[in-house]
Formats: sequence, C-alpha cells, structure tokens
Amino acid sequence: MPPRRESGVKGKGSSSEETDQWVVVLPDSVAEKQDEDEDRPTFVKLLHPKTEKGAMFLFSKDNQQVLEVLAFQEEFRSWFVGESVQQDGSLHMVTPVDPLFLVLPYLVKAYESGMYMPIDQLVSDGQYPECTRLLSCIQLSDLEHICDVKGSGDVRACRYNKERTLEWLKQKVEQVADKLTDSSVRVTGGAQLLTFTHSLKSEQASRDDYLRYACGLVSDYISTDLSKELTQHMGIKIPEKKEVNCAEPPAKKAKLSEIPEATEDYSKFAVKDEKPKNTKMTAAQRALSKVDKTGMKSIASFFSPKTAAKSKKK
Repeated sequence: MPPRRESGVKGKGSSSEETDQWVVVLPDSVAEKQDEDEDRPTFVKLLHPKTEKGAMFLFSKDNQQVLEVLAFQEEFRSWFVGESVQQDGSLHMVTPVDPLFLVLPYLVKAYESGMYMPIDQLVSDGQYPECTRLLSCIQLSDLEHICDVKGSGDVRACRYNKERTLEWLKQKVEQVADKLTDSSVRVTGGAQLLTFTHSLKSEQASRDDYLRYACGLVSDYISTDLSKELTQHMGIKIPEKKEVNCAEPPAKKAKLSEIPEATEDYSKFAVKDEKPKNTKMTAAQRALSKVDKTGMKSIASFFSPKTAAKSKKK
C-alpha cells in the first residue's frame, strides 16, 4: 500500500489544514462504530508470504481478524470528498485473509533447526514487530493443519510439517474451485468483449481448469517453491507457453553500397503531359518580346573559347 499522501486542492468552505485520508471499502463488521474502551481497527505492516516484503494489513478490534489491504490505482484519478478534492484517487479494498498464510513463512524458517518451539517464539520478527498480533487470530487447533503440535494445555510446542501443509493447501484450492464453479467464473481462454455473448454449455470449463485457476489464486499467498510442490501434490499440469511461429519468410539481407541503385525502372510509370504548360512572363520579358531583334547578336557571341582565338592568330 502506498504511503499516505496529502489531500489535494481544497474547495470553498474547507479548512486550510490538509488532512490525510483514503477511500476504503471494507466489511461492515470492521467499519461499525467502536466503543471508546475497545481497541479500534489498526493498520500495520507485516511480511507478505509471497513477496517476503512489507505489506499493509488491517487488524479488527481486539485483533480478532486480520484483513489484507489492496490498492487499485489509475492515472489521472481523484476523489471529491465533500467540498474538497482528494488528490490520491486510489481505491483501497480490505478483504479477510487466513492468518495461517502469514504465519507459515516463520514456521518454514524455524524448521531448519528441527526443534519444537512455542508458537510465540516462532512468530517473532524484529523488522515487523506487529506480527505478534497474529497469535490472537489463531487457535491452537488451527496450527495442526500446518504443524506437528506437542504438549497439553496452554504450553504447546510446534514444528512445521510439509505434508500437513500441502493437504491443507489442497483443501483451500478445492474450496476456491467450488466457489468459482458456483459463480460461473470464466477461467479458460483469453479476454473477450463485454458485448460478446457466449454459450456456457459450449465453453464449459472442466474441473481441471477450475483447479488450475484456483491453485494460481492460492499461490499468491505462498512461496514459489511451495507453489511448485502444491501443483505436483495435486497433479495439476501447468500448460507451457507456446512460441508463435511467423508464417512470413525471413527477410533478405540488404546489399550495402555507397550508391543505391533502383531494382526496377519506375520511369515507365510516369505520365507524360503532351500539352505544353503556359508559363507566365514578367513585365520585362513581355517588353523585350516586342523589340525588333533584327541584326542583333547574342551576348554569348562576344565570349568565344580561347582555343578558337589561338587558331585565328595562326
């Protein structure tokens, strides 16, 4: 999520002080009015499980739920808020996300030691200290989907389990594929015009198409290596990109020369104008044409070549 920007040009009647504000679409459960003694929703920066870079998330009151913040941006876009103009025209959307996706990178990293550790020691990050809020969103029973858990009561130790994680991710992919199927989301072919009406029966996507598409969506929240293992675990085949072969023959190498020569005689296509063109004469030319030129010599006759002059002397 981009950093906050100052609001743009103010309209009439607005205060001189500029305020930082966003346009956000979020669930009603998060947007409802909070009591003064309750913890309010908080925007924090956490480690993104896919990019391993900082990303903005929103925790609901009392850290009961974590939501992802997505920004939709276009050039030359602004918002009218009341009587003021919001220069930052981006639209932020807040959607829930499973906290296990955000905990998973810490468990995979700690797995190298091979030791069982309490979850509060596993989920710790000096660069993103707010990650400890995730522990309030997770039940110990949820950790069994991706971990081996030992101990009893409140004292339990965890260790990452790849097989459990792949099965959990497989269930996620199947759930997403079911939602896509029920919603009749188009998952095959390229983009099509909005005015084009197609038959769902003739272009019905297969179950493999929906699973492949759903696997791509789930892979946006896991590492690249784990995504490859998930496709192998589910037997999903990713189609290879085919190279487009041009039917045109290769261009011939042009012959380099200092003086380019034409390969065809284009003069035959020239249209000859048989009619003489009427050229306009100046006033001096018209006056000269009326003078009697009988007995006059051309001025060029006074300048004979030198060779001719020598021959006369001999």
